[in-house]
Amino acid sequence: MDDDIRVCPKCKIYMGHDWLYHHQVERCMKCNGIFLDEGELGHLVRLMEIYKEINLKEKEIPTLDKQERYHYICPADKTEMSREDYGGLPVDVCTKCHGVWLDNGELISLKKTEDHIKTHLDLYIRLAE
Repeated sequence: MDDDIRVCPKCKIYMGHDWLYHHQVERCMKCNGIFLDEGELGHLVRLMEIYKEINLKEKEIPTLDKQERYHYICPADKTEMSREDYGGLPVDVCTKCHGVWLDNGELISLKKTEDHIKTHLDLYIRLAE
């Protein structure tokens, strides 16, 4: 078995390699989820982290559903991933290697959130003051 072959945390099958924005990523051919190692699409992940740090002095509205589901296991290092809120989108992040698991469609949602933040960044900055 090749050590570079990773297992989908959702489907438990081996993932193949795919290209996404000039980065080679692992993609599950069954559920279409993707795993991003730390640094892959880093600008998007960093923008989401900045967004999370903005203190709007408003009451936090929970955006993650309360559904009970097991935590995914990181394909890179087998660590249990944590589920975090990135602009209202639940994203699975490895606390050890900082890899990110995106279920099918979550990358598109993150890109839409990124575009929204970039368009309205001055508003977010004013609200945080």
